[in-house]
Amino acid sequence: MRLGSRSFYDWPDKDYQSRVASHAYKDPRCSSFGYIDITINLAVMLSIRDVQGHPIALLAHSSRPPRQFENFMLPSIQDALATAKQGDLAGACALLDQSVGDETDPKALFQAALCYRASERLNDALRLLKVLEDRGQTQPPAVLLRADIFCSLDRRHHAMPLYRALADVEDAAMRYAAASGLFQCGDIDKALLMAESLSRSTAEKLASQAKLLRGRCLAAREDYPGAADALSSIAQPPSAKRAAEFRLARLALHQGHFTDATSRLKALAAAANDELALPGIQEALLQTCIHSGETDAALELIDADPTPTDIHWLRHATELLCELGEPDPLRLLLTRWETSPDPTLFRELLNRYLALDEVAKAQDLVSEYAAQYGEDVHWRWGHLHCLAESGNHEEVLKHQVTGPDSALEIICQAHFALGHYSEALTVAQQLCRTAPGDQYFLALLVTALRCLNDERFRALTDLENLVFEKRLSGLNADTETKSAHWNSLAQALVQHHHMRSAPPTQSVENGLQTPGNLLTQTSDTTLMALRDAINTEANAFFNSAPLEKLAEAHPLRLFRPKKPMMHASWAILGTSSTFHRAHVHTKGWYSGTLYAEVPSSVKADDDAGHLILGEPPFKVKDALPPLASMTPETGKLVLFPSYLWHGTRPFEGEGRRQVVAFDFGEPNRFV
Repeated sequence: MRLGSRSFYDWPDKDYQSRVASHAYKDPRCSSFGYIDITINLAVMLSIRDVQGHPIALLAHSSRPPRQFENFMLPSIQDALATAKQGDLAGACALLDQSVGDETDPKALFQAALCYRASERLNDALRLLKVLEDRGQTQPPAVLLRADIFCSLDRRHHAMPLYRALADVEDAAMRYAAASGLFQCGDIDKALLMAESLSRSTAEKLASQAKLLRGRCLAAREDYPGAADALSSIAQPPSAKRAAEFRLARLALHQGHFTDATSRLKALAAAANDELALPGIQEALLQTCIHSGETDAALELIDADPTPTDIHWLRHATELLCELGEPDPLRLLLTRWETSPDPTLFRELLNRYLALDEVAKAQDLVSEYAAQYGEDVHWRWGHLHCLAESGNHEEVLKHQVTGPDSALEIICQAHFALGHYSEALTVAQQLCRTAPGDQYFLALLVTALRCLNDERFRALTDLENLVFEKRLSGLNADTETKSAHWNSLAQALVQHHHMRSAPPTQSVENGLQTPGNLLTQTSDTTLMALRDAINTEANAFFNSAPLEKLAEAHPLRLFRPKKPMMHASWAILGTSSTFHRAHVHTKGWYSGTLYAEVPSSVKADDDAGHLILGEPPFKVKDALPPLASMTPETGKLVLFPSYLWHGTRPFEGEGRRQVVAFDFGEPNRFV
């Protein structure tokens, strides 16, 4: 077995994407920007993210293309763009579907890609951008658009080489867009270096934007005083100052300074008007109420805005309504669907129905979507999810297509259910090529190798070397006994639970989960000591021989962050019948758990309450037993690769099972 060979994981080699990204700039046919004068403003607008960091799609609101641009377009493409300008993106894309196939003009192809992107038909947009690349007609705006699409799909390993290729272009606005993209992809060091350079620009607006990005980079590196200083230094123009104030509010929220965050956000909301309004203020206010445990205040905010439009606000509000056991928890999403349906909302609502086991309502929603939009790629995604949820795996495979496919994971699971393990491996490898480093896709790959009894599976699940266990002692030197310390920690954790039900989109069943980032948003000395202890043990393990000696092609080495950081943490409170469905943490690198309180009914001689590793959450024709069953003990720390399926067995009896869970990976970019 050659662990380092490309056939093992079927990854592209490390430099492949860099060569692709730089091809256009080495090709003499692309020595000038060509159509950049026409498209640069729109491309940069599409790449700029709002103050929350979400990409902004503005095509439907863009101005009419310049007259000299129209001369290059076929009438049907003119019609499509005119239709998009009127806000009918679905109609525009339908016109493009009929006309774009024979288009040769790069300007028209680029505009068509923008239209597809704004309509969330991302694979179609990428297809057109690939056509431009294959013809040697890729210019910086097209590279930027392609990178932004990859970034929005969490395909950061494909996006980063493209952003890096734009880091040295002459246009400063393009370099800023590239720096912002690198920040979103987790390359904080490169983004910080570029932001510091751009912050010295003589263009006031660009310099202020770069200072804002610099502050966010410093926050991601956990240099919170430096981040606060950088953001506070921004005074002009007024729009940049307001954006900096918003980031300072998010910094306060990230650190658990809830009073400060609330004060800043309310001041921004009070000063807002149509010209100065910042998207995300109401979402951040709602998050502050939820994370601080002020659930009544959060409900008041929800009641004050019965017809919200921001999808991120809707997600937080809907999750809260579910966890508080409120009647009709999906009412906000349904109200929005009735007035302003769109593909993003369709996917959100469908996921919620399936999480609540309301399959019939999910199927009705899919039919309703088809009646309004037709059987497009979003309909197909929803239809296949409903088929899979109903166990109709043969029917799922009838819908398999060649080329890019947003429902490939459903296809892969159908192959597992029917015992088509070689086909499952092929699809899993395709998914891993599409999104290298995605822990869910890696888990599918591991499962396929295991089903095929492939020796490579053992290198990926070498529990002796890849899983870390240690029983921690009391964390405070002045604590008289270990028992007293863990009791103190358990009581501190109880105070952070303000919900009444499990979050339906998470893995816990019949238990409670804290919102936010527990070990960052705290001033409790016990929890701060716990964070320090976990960091100490984890960093020692990450730099130990078993991980250092992994083969180059091993995912844990290939996708190891420059500096693994605890970017997420939360607590779970369980009582009798609580358990976790098997799952993985898609954005982690290493995950872990610390047992703060374990009921006496959980013992080593059966698996009730145990941590279960390696058991997939979906049907496999030949059922796979767990790879390990680990007995919880108060004070035990467990670390494992984020791509390992993990869950817990329910337990019965008196007492609480309290754990702190966390992920290590790329820096947290919340600010």
